[in-house]
Amino acid sequence: MAREKIFKGIAVSKGIAQGTVFIYATRKVEVFQTPILSIYLKDETERFDRAIGKTEQDLLNIQQRINQEIGGNFAAFLDAQIMMLKDKELVQLVKDTIIQEKKNAEFIYHKVVSDYAAKLGESQDQYFQERVADIWDVATRVLRNLLGLTHSSIVDVSSGSIVVAHDISPSEAALINPKTVLGIATEGGGRTSHTAITARALEIPAVLGIEGLMEKIENGETVILDGDRGMLIKNPSSGRVHSYKIAIKKDRELEKALSPYCEMPSRTKDDRHIDVSANIEFFSEYIHARKYGAEGIGLFRTEFMYLTRRGNPTEDEQFRVYNALAQRMKPYPVIIRTYDLGGDKIFSEYREANPFLGWRAIRVSLDEQEFFKIQLRAILRASVNKNIKIMYPMISTFEEIKRTHLIFDKTKKELKAKKIPYDEDIQVGIMVETPSAALLGPHLAQQVDFFSIGSNDLTQYTLAVDRGNEKISQLFDHFHPAVLQLIHSIIDTGHGAHIWVGLCGELAADPLAIPLLIGLGVDELSMNPASIPRAKMVIRTITIPECEKIAQEALCFRTALEVKKYLRRAIHQNFPGIEKVIK
Repeated sequence: MAREKIFKGIAVSKGIAQGTVFIYATRKVEVFQTPILSIYLKDETERFDRAIGKTEQDLLNIQQRINQEIGGNFAAFLDAQIMMLKDKELVQLVKDTIIQEKKNAEFIYHKVVSDYAAKLGESQDQYFQERVADIWDVATRVLRNLLGLTHSSIVDVSSGSIVVAHDISPSEAALINPKTVLGIATEGGGRTSHTAITARALEIPAVLGIEGLMEKIENGETVILDGDRGMLIKNPSSGRVHSYKIAIKKDRELEKALSPYCEMPSRTKDDRHIDVSANIEFFSEYIHARKYGAEGIGLFRTEFMYLTRRGNPTEDEQFRVYNALAQRMKPYPVIIRTYDLGGDKIFSEYREANPFLGWRAIRVSLDEQEFFKIQLRAILRASVNKNIKIMYPMISTFEEIKRTHLIFDKTKKELKAKKIPYDEDIQVGIMVETPSAALLGPHLAQQVDFFSIGSNDLTQYTLAVDRGNEKISQLFDHFHPAVLQLIHSIIDTGHGAHIWVGLCGELAADPLAIPLLIGLGVDELSMNPASIPRAKMVIRTITIPECEKIAQEALCFRTALEVKKYLRRAIHQNFPGIEKVIK
């Protein structure tokens, strides 16, 4: 029997799964030149036609599966790919070139597509530049069909699989199907990468940042993925399998014990209400939000609408999603964050040496104003439901919020001129996720209706730690005293200006952090839907005066380790019921 082997990584999505390895690899297809005799040229062009036909059917099958199993809004980008595949001019050019040059179909097709993609990439028109990735997606599938190679795709994962990859792009992560994927393990990524966010949203265990994993594991091997401890266990022993069965049973018992909290209000023992909302990526996740008892959508990450179709959704497409989400969540609020593109969510083909400090989020929107206004119009049109709020990401200067207001006001005037209704009292807020925004709090608070502290990015920028870099992941800690001091300052500043202050991200769902955050005065906590019952259990166990004492003491420590040790002691002394949900 093969020997058991343990690989350690970063635990990013909780849960335990046992399954079969599915290697997801996007290796480059190698194409070689082969001369074709004149008598076989017709056969070669017909072989090319068959590959085009098979590729079209492959894409249609994938589209049908996505529509049925995940949701239609994920499959929109495939329409564009099918159109590119069947482009009559390109198909005819390939066939003509095969005959003229008497070369094999895959060599000629690769050559023609390379020339075509290079020309589009040189274009100054952003739309054409964005099509390059789609062209190569389609071309790779055609080439694989010509060469008789199998396709490795997230969509093609067989039931009962643990997906193993170097990394998974945001657009591919959107295609993950929880009905077939039991868990995810990758070499790259970290706790707040978008593979991690998607895994949590879909309630799939995930361990990322396992160094050299792709060289140490093979397709079809049996593994246990431990998303609680950050481990992938290859060829688990019978003893290991037994112990994990017990652990899985305990998890299910805890889940069952927490399930009544889905229906309970999020009130402290001394009757202070704390809003508990859900962070979601996709429209279909509203079902999870309602299931787990969310009192609203605290963050709707709209950039996934862009990434899953590799292009800007139309105003009407966006409106339909925002409108439907607002209606499904009534009477609770829905906070729509404008596109947070850039950073680890690539916008077009633009690349930067340090994207997290570059052209991203509100900076993209302010530079691409027509692109921005399409989204603002869609949100405003949906705001007639009277439960939509709008939020701008990564504000770092006072000038940015003033410019954003000017564009927003202009958009409202344009809608009014066309007699298109919208909520004239719509609340506008900002994500406070940069130290500069935190320090400018008194000025920014005069310009908005609410603050939402983005704890993931605030931690990243305050500590100068790239949150996706596994080599320094140990330095990324929400409990760092500098981060806590900024959170305290932001909450006090917001309340001083009579606006409410929420907090979203990993910290909001941490049972160790919730008493501290409530003690600091936070009004709303927004988190992954599955974390809501646990958070409600914590909230219903605590009292405000005790939390305020804990928060005051926690702000006095010098290191994150000291803060966490203190919080564990304080919770044990004051709220022992919480200990069972702290890991």
